[in-house]
Amino acid sequence: MTMSTKKRIYLGLAVLVLVNIAVLTAVVLSNVSSAYGRHMIKTTEPLLIEGRNGDEHDYVLPLGTTLYYDKSYPEGFDRYWVYVNHKGVIAHEEVPMKPEYGGALIDPLWLSNIDADTLKDLFKRFPLSKENVAAAVKANQITRDDLADILRSMPE
Repeated sequence: MTMSTKKRIYLGLAVLVLVNIAVLTAVVLSNVSSAYGRHMIKTTEPLLIEGRNGDEHDYVLPLGTTLYYDKSYPEGFDRYWVYVNHKGVIAHEEVPMKPEYGGALIDPLWLSNIDADTLKDLFKRFPLSKENVAAAVKANQITRDDLADILRSMPE
């Protein structure tokens, strides 16, 4: 082998290594976080989570939850991601991957704002004690005058 042939081989290997490093770096950086750079919002009031598949129960997403915008649909709704942490083992069943899932099953729940009638229904299911009401009033910094106005607006 001549010196120029060795140099070409080394140069070719160096270029190959650099290309591999560049591709690996691009893959790693694109997968750092799928939420990185996404538009985020933080809820300022609780939202109602509709039960799955005809479940008659509703659940509540607490205020202050960060939602990550995913996409908008022409039907007039938006989809968001929510991240949760969990300690321990989750009771679960495996979801078999089917060709129609296209590699991932997205099975979203529905969120909605909580109106006064829905709130009344929730309080029927989850009655509040005197201590619960006091804690809620204090947490929301409602003044005595605000509370008096609320009580005056209630039917006798």
